[in-house]
This record gives sequence, C-alpha cells and structure tokens, in this order.
Amino acid sequence: MMREDAGFESNEKITGREPVQRKDKPAEQMYDREVPITGVPGHTLLHDWLDGEVDAMRASEVEGKSKIELWTRINAESEMLRRRVTPVHVQQRIMASLPDTPGSETSWWKQQVTMTPVSAISIGVALLAVGALIIQALR
Repeated sequence: MMREDAGFESNEKITGREPVQRKDKPAEQMYDREVPITGVPGHTLLHDWLDGEVDAMRASEVEGKSKIELWTRINAESEMLRRRVTPVHVQQRIMASLPDTPGSETSWWKQQVTMTPVSAISIGVALLAVGALIIQALR
C-alpha cells in the first residue's frame, strides 16, 4: 500500500520505510521593475491620465466620465487641503503653552503630591485590605 505524505515530513524510523526523495521547486526569479497588468487596458489609461500623460477627453472615453470626475474632485480637494494653514490664534496658543526653556520640566517623581482627604482614606483602606489578604495567604 502506497501512502501520500502530502509534503509533511515524517519520522521514517518509526514507519520503517525509506524516505521519499522530494523534487524541490526552482526558486522563482524576482523582478525589481514595474510590470504592467495585462487584460485591463483601461486601468493603465486612467493611471496615465492621473500622471498627466493623457488628456481628460481620451481617458473619459475609455474609463467613463464618472471615474474621471471622481478623480478630478479628489485632486481638487487634495490641493485645497495642501494649501490649508493653521490659523494664527491657534499657533499663538500652541506656542504659549510650550515651556520657555526645553527640559525645564521636573520629573514626575520629584513633583509634589497633593491629595484630598477622601483619596487618602481610600488609599489607606485599600492598603489595609491588601495587607489582610497577604496575612490570610500566609496562614
């Protein structure tokens, strides 16, 4: 009876049969260049139009007017967003919130801790509960 090992390695010592010689696939050659997609001629025309190599009339004939209008609108909105700047009053508020000298902030462990009486009592109760749990665990 012949068994197919489906590409999995098995322990030949246990099964008592000779290992099957596998034919390794040759490594596929990798190309470091752009290869056009075949079978989609309109797709490349849209890309050529976006790159500025084809006029809009020819691209709209092949691709359809809706795609050209969509990308024209996207390009116009992108250009508008590129020109947008932060208002002066927002820039002034950002700059005013920055410290005068860099690195003048004190580390968090050196800052003074302020606590309300309620938070101090709740921390004390929590520590008492943790201590009681530890005592119970040690017994």
